[in-house]
Amino acid sequence: MFRCIPLLALCGAAVAAPGSWTVARTNSFEVYSDAGPQTVRSTIEWFEELRAFFLRQTGLNVSGRAPVRVIVFRTGAEYEAYRPNPAAAAFYTGDASRDYIVMTQSTANWEGIAAHEYAHSLMHANGLLLPPWLSEGVAEVYSTVHIEERTSWIGGDSRPRSQTLAREAWIALRQLLATTEIPKNGVELFYAESWALAHMLAFSPEYGPRFTALLKTLSSGMSAEQALSLLYSKSVQAVDSDLHAWVAGGPFRAVAFAGIAHAAAPETAEVSSFEQRRLLADLFFVSGALPRAESLYKELQREAPGDSDVAIALGEIALRRADKRTAMREWKPAIAKGAHDPKLCYRYAALAQQTGMPDADIIPVLQRAVALDPAFDDARYSLALMLISAGRYGDGVTNLKAMRTIAPARAYSYWSAMANALTELDRREEAKAAAVEARRHASTSEERAHAAELAYIAETDLTVQFTRDASGATHMVTTRAPHNGPAWNPFIEPGDRMRHVEATLENIECGEKTRIVVKSDNAALRLTIVDPTRVQMRNAPPEFTCGPQSARVAIDYAAQDAGGPNGDGIVRSMDFK
Repeated sequence: MFRCIPLLALCGAAVAAPGSWTVARTNSFEVYSDAGPQTVRSTIEWFEELRAFFLRQTGLNVSGRAPVRVIVFRTGAEYEAYRPNPAAAAFYTGDASRDYIVMTQSTANWEGIAAHEYAHSLMHANGLLLPPWLSEGVAEVYSTVHIEERTSWIGGDSRPRSQTLAREAWIALRQLLATTEIPKNGVELFYAESWALAHMLAFSPEYGPRFTALLKTLSSGMSAEQALSLLYSKSVQAVDSDLHAWVAGGPFRAVAFAGIAHAAAPETAEVSSFEQRRLLADLFFVSGALPRAESLYKELQREAPGDSDVAIALGEIALRRADKRTAMREWKPAIAKGAHDPKLCYRYAALAQQTGMPDADIIPVLQRAVALDPAFDDARYSLALMLISAGRYGDGVTNLKAMRTIAPARAYSYWSAMANALTELDRREEAKAAAVEARRHASTSEERAHAAELAYIAETDLTVQFTRDASGATHMVTTRAPHNGPAWNPFIEPGDRMRHVEATLENIECGEKTRIVVKSDNAALRLTIVDPTRVQMRNAPPEFTCGPQSARVAIDYAAQDAGGPNGDGIVRSMDFK
């Protein structure tokens, strides 16, 4: 029920010739039919009442999704071309963006059938990935709903299902629970037994209180046998015994609930031939009949070359075939016109990045996506990374902070990007905190090392330093100095044993090497200036003269071993007081 149902019969089927079609729309439904305005009105009224009932009693909601499209064919012959299998009196199909319910006006008990298919739509929209026996069983239970303004009921007996269980040997329960798809043989028995089991699980005093937990547990992927043991401490054999006793207890009694006010139908409107054919093309597409959908879309495109919706659909088909460039070509005009679908903008941006489009051309598309949907975290995240890469650090941080949720899978990358951007903005304390968060979410030693590096970078500034190679030649290399720390001296070399002294400069001896004599606390030091261009001078006089001196200085020097050619040390900085 959660996959697009492959309409195998559609591949060679002809689309019904356009007739007089009518549509009615609400926020939750779009009902299309060629059976006349009265059919459209009664259908949309019923679906609105179903929505109100199920929302109140189950909490299942479809807010944020596009309206469910309901197509009601006037005759069974028209519906036949779209029927997924001979037993399907109606069917539901859908994908991530749109749900369809397809049925015919001539179907007996069409209200119950509509409720069954709408149940599938609700479960799909709420992410309940249930095994076939439970999804179909729940939908069958929902099909028994009876809604009136004073009282509503659900869970009453389904005579066709009860009669099937009475006359046929049941499927072994362990086999039913292990079923991964609706069987081709014994369909009626499968539905009957699934209905009875779902009814017991939902309404019996023993099982009912944990029914919601069962739905969530099975949707997580746990096997039915494990779930029954976990939630009810029951073996399959015990559940099987309970089920037989439940069915033998007599006709199921409906459970009463509060009534639902009658939903007034909206006004109907005629559907143009173009809109009708696009509707059917959309149905082909969402059902997986791509060749048939593509053929019809291209026919529509020839009639209306500038129709963005048709171009978007053709791009989707190309993308399903992994033809990214064709998808880009089809989508580009819609993007250029200012697409109103944030997901389309996001997908276009992702494709554009994969095909090598410059980030400068992609950023406006992602900005459009977040403008249309400020809560679109995926688009904001991609936009933030591109902005940071482009040097727009402030805008990048703004978009990162605007994200509603940081998914665990991207937490490390999120905080790493945040730390990098904040460092560039010179917001060092925030950057260090972000780096700490990145390390907390790191999952590998490489990620932990990178997070530690980000914290180090946040605390330091990039600078230069002179060093010597094995031959004694000096080279300038990059290094990092503490941020807002003491003034950095690039002439201090790795391995220097630095000393600081405040003293009186007594003499400058000129020669092949310049030597100075300083006196501090009655102790004299003889220091060497190996290269005057490699000494950091502060407040120095414009020029020096050799011979006796009398100036107060603060000197940083690299201490040398006694008796060496450079005396007590090599001068790295001199500050004249």
